[in-house]
Amino acid sequence: MKRDALNDDDYDEVCRVIGDAVIVLSERGHDTRRGEIYDLLKRIRQQRAHSERDEQRMLDHAIRLIKPEV
Repeated sequence: MKRDALNDDDYDEVCRVIGDAVIVLSERGHDTRRGEIYDLLKRIRQQRAHSERDEQRMLDHAIRLIKPEV
């Protein structure tokens, strides 16, 4: 996913979501590699399947942005 696919406000929010995930992982003593962040965001997305639509959309964008290269 390219950065230009999001407007500035959405990009800032997606970066905040990813940053929050990094903080949670590091506070719990976990690795903060891209794959770990991706897995955490996917788990959160599944747990919040019934959350507000904007929240789900930001999580989806964050997941696509952080997805590890295969």
